[in-house]
Amino acid sequence: MKKFTADSKGKNGVASLFISAFLAGVPAAGLLTPADVIKTRLQVKARAGQQTYSGIVDCARKIYKAEGFRAYWKGAPVRVFRSSPQFGVTLLTYELLQRMFPVDFGAKKGSTANLTPMTSPQNPDLIGGFSLAKASFAATERQYNLVFPSRPISRC
Repeated sequence: MKKFTADSKGKNGVASLFISAFLAGVPAAGLLTPADVIKTRLQVKARAGQQTYSGIVDCARKIYKAEGFRAYWKGAPVRVFRSSPQFGVTLLTYELLQRMFPVDFGAKKGSTANLTPMTSPQNPDLIGGFSLAKASFAATERQYNLVFPSRPISRC
């Protein structure tokens, strides 16, 4: 989307970045509405006579049975109008911070990074996340001559 809103030199200003991020938020917010409907139903405490749910699949089935397919899309337009500006601000801020604090992760421009996935994680919740975050912190420390405090990770 950014290349469609860029100027003739291929640069994106603040306005074009916001428009791109805003437009990216429209399908993101709209397509996640069914999941949001299910999540909301699960979070609300049922009063006497109201439907109760035992989990995600049970909730989805009961909504479909009682209200039909359209019930999953309740509030989609409102969600899009609320979330798209939020996406715009969030992604614009991210892009501007990337410009203000560029971090070189060791890859040459135009080349692909040589990332190797963890093959045998000790904790399956940390697949990719921890190893990539560790590399990001190391690159940031090198780039800005910083030293982040480190402590051992406790294994649960």
